[in-house]
Formats: sequence, C-alpha cells, structure tokens
Amino acid sequence: MEVGDVFESHGNGTVIVGKEPVLTSIDKIGDDIVLQISEHEMLNLRVVSVQISNSPNDNKMVGICLGNSINPADIPIGSTVYVI
Repeated sequence: MEVGDVFESHGNGTVIVGKEPVLTSIDKIGDDIVLQISEHEMLNLRVVSVQISNSPNDNKMVGICLGNSINPADIPIGSTVYVI
C-alpha cells in the first residue's frame, strides 16, 4: 500500500492512510509492518489499530495507527507499506 496521508491523532499517535490495494492481511493489533521510506531505508513498525472504510465510489481507505513509535514528519507521502 502506498501512503497517501500521514497525521498525528491526539491520544493515538501517528496514523498513516492509503487506499487500495487493501492490506487485508493486517487484521489485528500487534501485527508488524515494514515501511519503506526511501530506496535504501526501511522501518519495522508495530500496528496499534487499523480502520478500513469504503468511499462513495467503493474504494477502500485504510488507516493504520502506529502509536507514538514514530513521528509523522519522519514518514514521507508515497512511502510503501509491506506486511511482514
């Protein structure tokens, strides 16, 4: 999944948002992901929560909360999320 937005949610920490293809294999708190933020830099992060919603045109949007493990400014838009 490509990161389309990154923000900090008060009380929840950093949230990354993307759209299809949906990472259907992320299904529980504590799942691990790899975030590729550049050609040579990858970060291992733990999922705090996941929210999947449908848009009016039936595209799925995925919000992945990473808690306070990373600062939103450290995640460039366009980074790629992989499930371990």
